[in-house]
Amino acid sequence: MLTSDISTEKKSDGGKIDRFVLNSSRLLTKDKPDSERIYVCYCVLVTSIALVTRLIKISFPTAVVFDEVHFGKFASLYLERRFFFDLHPPLARLFFGLIGYLAGYDGNFKFDYVGQDYFENDETLAPFLIYRISNALVGTLVVPLIFNCLKELNCYAVTCLFGSLLFALDNAQICQTRYIFLDPLLLLSIIATIYCYIRFYKYEIVTKKAFTYEWYKRLILVGISLSCAISCKYVGVMTYATIGIAVVFNICQLFVKLKGQRHRGYFVKHFVERLNYLVMLPFLIYLFWFFVHFQILIYDDNSESEFLSETFQDSLIPNESFITRYDQYEVRFYDNITIRHDFSDIFLCSSNNRSDQSSSVWGSLEDNETSVCVWQILPDIEENEIDSDTVVTLNDNIRFRNMDSGKILASVSVERKNVSNRFHMIDPCNVTSKIYENTLFTLFPLREVDSGHIVSSNKTAFKIFNLVEEATLFIDSDINNSTQRQHIYADNDMSKLSFAYNDWKIDEVVGVSNQREIEPFERKYQDYNFFSKWSELQKAMFMYNNDLSADHAFASNPLTWPLCLNGVLYWTKSEDRNQIYFIGNILAWWFEVFSMVLYVILVGVSVCLPKYIKKLLTKDTRETIRGPLALFIIGWACHYFPFFFMHRQKFLHHYLPAQMITCLFTAVFWESLILTSDNTKTELNKRRLAYCYMFILVPVISCFIFYAPIIYGWPTLEPEQIRQREWFNIQLNFK
Repeated sequence: MLTSDISTEKKSDGGKIDRFVLNSSRLLTKDKPDSERIYVCYCVLVTSIALVTRLIKISFPTAVVFDEVHFGKFASLYLERRFFFDLHPPLARLFFGLIGYLAGYDGNFKFDYVGQDYFENDETLAPFLIYRISNALVGTLVVPLIFNCLKELNCYAVTCLFGSLLFALDNAQICQTRYIFLDPLLLLSIIATIYCYIRFYKYEIVTKKAFTYEWYKRLILVGISLSCAISCKYVGVMTYATIGIAVVFNICQLFVKLKGQRHRGYFVKHFVERLNYLVMLPFLIYLFWFFVHFQILIYDDNSESEFLSETFQDSLIPNESFITRYDQYEVRFYDNITIRHDFSDIFLCSSNNRSDQSSSVWGSLEDNETSVCVWQILPDIEENEIDSDTVVTLNDNIRFRNMDSGKILASVSVERKNVSNRFHMIDPCNVTSKIYENTLFTLFPLREVDSGHIVSSNKTAFKIFNLVEEATLFIDSDINNSTQRQHIYADNDMSKLSFAYNDWKIDEVVGVSNQREIEPFERKYQDYNFFSKWSELQKAMFMYNNDLSADHAFASNPLTWPLCLNGVLYWTKSEDRNQIYFIGNILAWWFEVFSMVLYVILVGVSVCLPKYIKKLLTKDTRETIRGPLALFIIGWACHYFPFFFMHRQKFLHHYLPAQMITCLFTAVFWESLILTSDNTKTELNKRRLAYCYMFILVPVISCFIFYAPIIYGWPTLEPEQIRQREWFNIQLNFK
């Protein structure tokens, strides 16, 4: 599967023994063991089963479920053409935007919270049913592609049926397909990539032709599918790794086979064409979806665009409704202002209360209307030409004077090295030349491109940075129990300078004059070229994705995923005792893990005891282990192990691409293992496979039925029935 057609045997001890090489060319050139009619009948059967399991009562519940709160909202914002920020590439979201547009939806419903009802006064507020059905149809298409992947590997029709049934009857795959989530289109793109690559490789092996029209067509389809995978979610990078490893093996074997001066140009052409259509073409298509994304989202939505630079925000048409509610004034020296933490909405406060035993600077959600949270912006005294008409820009050095106490904010070190610096308030009379620089703070831009940009209230985000102490204004998560105030620190850990949750904004310019009331509406559109926008958005997506590390009740460790030890509560309604709990087909997942463990054992025996494995397994089985199964085990590993190195929140649904690949692996593995003799009696092989698969599928189907009520949310279970389904770490409600 992974390599070109080369010899896999060598002489040793007077006989032929197998050398463990990744190869399957002989298997791919064989005829299919069943007629086309049987393949078609089985494919239609399993696709119908998948369609029914995904569409049945799909309108339930008539409320927002789990991540519909995000992806449904994004579809609405596409229709309103209002910019939004998300951690994922745009293709799958564009799909929902297109469905909403074709449905005539105006985008008014914003999917504000999980459990929000889609109906009001018997009127549908959003076309949620059309969204869900579209997603279910996309998820259903995965099943025939799994079937045809196995068919292209010359598996028996009953094996194709078995592998696709493992996916079609998986509770987790069904549950994830029935709602407004990105995963169905991602899974379709991944399986399409695998299918197209098998077809491309098989054509090259069987026909021994390259650079023909058919060869290019199949190679281009691999590139397009790859691009779709990475354009849905960055999990697609793992698909890139899977196909990349297969292509590298293929190229290496081609190099060995074409060794010699006269074949060098031919090899270079193979390498260049793969580079063009498997790297450059997918990247260009990936950029295209961002281009479409930017062309649609032309209006500013301050709650979303604030994650990006001022230059980026100025390239969007201003949101006048936001400006009307939250004034965006240019901040000037000597203005009185309030300072708000960008993510927690906590205000920077101080007072002249000497009895306060906490730090003289704190954070509060409640005092923003009082003078303890009002600060005056003072210039560096060395800047002689600054007056009250001079605007404050990013990277300016400024001082903060509290209007309640009249004192100046300063960053002062403490003696103990293991304790973070605290901010203190200093009487202006006590600001000597020695500590003057401790009172100077730089409004540090979040991005270099914003350096020198005018600071505006409710728009410009910045770090408050002291150069002397090399410290940023930092909010601690701990709250002082005696004062119920948030601790504010001067953290001199420079690694946190780019930390997303150290951002601040000017919330209000207090007592602004009448002459300046027109300022918020004078913001002008500025051009920002595509590649600059794409590059900035890409960096922000990666940064905030890595910062997504807050605890979640249903986040899980990747170690628990293959055995499906716990799941995720997607939706609940206490009045009716209904709930939707995301969980896989536990017995099927355990069987798939058992199959992979057995495969690893056989590979170890093949390497260490080649003579023994030759007697134990047929030549076809040994070649299957080295070829298709090697590809699938690599694909599973590429889609699973990278999650161990991610520091963000992780959920069971992140394992779905890897689980889909294990369905392919399990089907091919057991066909190769069951046919343990070189038996030419096809009918006998079919019966043997059918009996074995029936034996496996009975508990798999039983497990699907057993857990169906909690993935569909109906029928309502009694407390005893709920407790019966709490295997391992599964925690359900209403028990």
